[in-house]
Parts: sequence; structure tokens; C-alpha cells
Amino acid sequence: MSETASVDLIAWSDVTRRLGYEDLFRELAAGAAERDVAHRLPFAETAALKARGFGAVRLPRAERGQGITLPELFLLARDLATADSNIAHVFRNHFFAVEQHLKTRDDAFSRHVLDLAGQGKTFGVAFDELTGEPAGSLGQVPATRLVRVPGEPGWRLSGRKIYSTGNLYADYLFSTASAPPADGIKQFFIASSAPGVKLDDDWDGFGQRLTGSGTTVFDNVYVSEADLHDLPARANDGRPVLYGFTFHQVYLTNAIAGIVSRILADAIALVRARHRNYYHALAQRPGDEPEIQATIGRIAAYRSALHATTDRAVQALDLAWREADGPDAHRLSLAATVAASEAKVVTDEVAANLASLLIDVSSGSGVSTQAALDRHWRNIKVIASHNPRLYKERVLGDHYLNGTLLPTGAFF
Repeated sequence: MSETASVDLIAWSDVTRRLGYEDLFRELAAGAAERDVAHRLPFAETAALKARGFGAVRLPRAERGQGITLPELFLLARDLATADSNIAHVFRNHFFAVEQHLKTRDDAFSRHVLDLAGQGKTFGVAFDELTGEPAGSLGQVPATRLVRVPGEPGWRLSGRKIYSTGNLYADYLFSTASAPPADGIKQFFIASSAPGVKLDDDWDGFGQRLTGSGTTVFDNVYVSEADLHDLPARANDGRPVLYGFTFHQVYLTNAIAGIVSRILADAIALVRARHRNYYHALAQRPGDEPEIQATIGRIAAYRSALHATTDRAVQALDLAWREADGPDAHRLSLAATVAASEAKVVTDEVAANLASLLIDVSSGSGVSTQAALDRHWRNIKVIASHNPRLYKERVLGDHYLNGTLLPTGAFF
């Protein structure tokens, strides 16, 4: 199969074409397999996206952005995931940071963050630590601690943060530390190039291997008072608003939907390139084989269904996001997180099956390590492992049966 033949079959969204990213996405798609095989980190590719203003697309045009809507952002990110899901994943935390600060754009710190985004800078996140707390716990107290140093106006801190997706490529980092005297949690903002900051590419997952999801190390790092902030918290009635966490979940599910688009393009290109069939086949050409035709039809149909269920979650998130300060904030937030959870349950299972069908239609032609078609299944399973669907199914069932609210921790 020619990589070019597959890329030529990708149906890019209107927003990708309108913003002029189709040519760059095509280049990223053409090199995705090679990067995966060689474990070549996409520094040049992410830099090219930054240079084209990709990280600023949600900003108004007057602020060096494109002024696109949140649903348009997800379509753009889906196309990038079709090209290379690693690179799409790299920008997840950046886009959420931009969304957060667009909501508080009158705040001086938010204006600073958005100005940096307009300059082409991107943001990473380093929150998780290896502690005894449950995964994703809202009450997790960071072991990283802020310490006053005599003679210095700011703070010093040391610590290790895991699962730092995208930080290798980020210009600035948001992270957390315990603040004395009562160990309250503070968020700090720091340049990734600051003295004492080290970004390790020690992520050893079998998929999404190029996302830089390794360890962020802070070694006696200086943080100014101006770069310390309270964590954004709760709705006016005291109940947590879920949409912030839901953004991350929808983004990941949307990335899997993008991979499925690439699976369809790869499957069609593979079958068209095959010229030999089995002696017990019903047709001379694989493209005329009824079973193969039906399998391609199944992949295409499920691709469309996955896009639809993901779009439903995006629309629910968009409504919750726009009404976050209104009286219906909690209800809309809950609806968004239910839609996101349902989309994840469906997408995680179906997408992995479609990745297996890609190998079925390829026969021996598709198992070359250089073609790296197995990366689709690997990438889907690793993305899906963020808050596994096995837990989501139970939570959804309890909600529908008993009215139990969904959790308010990470990735809901």
C-alpha cells in the first residue's frame, strides 16, 4: 500500500480546508507510520503547527487567532488525529488551558496566557503524582511542596509529575504544589525551559509513543509570587461543574474517531493495491470479493456512527461551556458528561474492532512493520485506557437506574 494513496483518500473537514491546514495535515499523515516505527519524536511537526497558528485558532482574529467555535476546534483536532493521533494528543492540554482562560479573559493572568497563545506558544500540564490517593482524585494533595527561601521574594519547589502528555513540546507548564501553612493546593505557571525543569521521555506505553507522556521533574525550581494561582473550583451552589474534566474526555474520544477515519482510508488503499486473491475466493480481485466489500462497508458505516456519537458529545459540551455561568450550569454540565461517557463506551469498543478489521482486509500485505498498521489498534487502546470504559459502563447504569450523579474527578 502506498502511503500517498491512503492520504489521498482522507476526507478532510470543511474547517480544516477553510483554515488552510489541509496541506500540512497531509504531510503529517504521510509521515506518521515512519515516525512510529523509528520512534522519531515530532518536534519539527509540532513546531510547524505552532508556526501556522494552530494553538491560537480559538482566539479572536484581533488577537492573532481564527475565532473558530468549540465544535469547529474538535473537527480540526479530529482531522489532526486522522493524520497522526500522537500529535493531536500533544495539543489536548494546551487547548483546554486556552478554553479555561477564554472564560476568564478579563483576569490579568488569563490575558497573559492568551497573549502567549497568540504568539504561538503552547502549554502543558503536570498534575499527577505517584501517591496513595485514588487515580484522578480531586482531593489529591501534591507531594511537591512550596518552600520559602530566605532572601528570595518567591518560592522554591521540587517534585516529580507523571503522565505529562505533550510537555516535551510545550513552551510553558501548569502544575500544582502544596502551599503552607495548611497544605492548600496552588497552581503555578512556569516556562518549560526554566532552570531546574527537566522533561523525560520515559513513557513506555505500546501506543501513543510519541506524545511525550513521560515525567516532569522540578529540581529546586524558582516560582515567583505572580505565577502562583488558586485552582479554578466550583459552581455557585457549591457543586462541582463537570465540563472542565469532560473536555479532556471528549477530546480523547474525538481523537479515536479521527483514527477510525484513517483506518477507513488505509483499508480502501490496501484493498485497491492488492492484486492476488485466495484460490478459494469468489472473485479474481480482492476488491471484487463480497466479504471484503462488506467489511469495507462495515468500517465506513461504523466510522460515520462514531463520528455522530462524538459530535453529540461535542455539542453537549459546547452548550455546557457557553452556559457555564448561568442557572442551568450544573444540569448542562451533567448532560455533557453523560454524553461524553456514552460516546466513550461506544467508541472505545467499536474502534478497536475496526482496527482489527483493517488487518483482516489486508491479509499478509498489511502486517509489515514498516507499514505500522498495528499502530491504529495500539493507539486506540492506549487512548481508551484513560479512565477505562469498564468503569464508565457501571457509572452510567447506576445513573440511569438510580439517579446517581456521575463522579466529579478526572475525565468525566
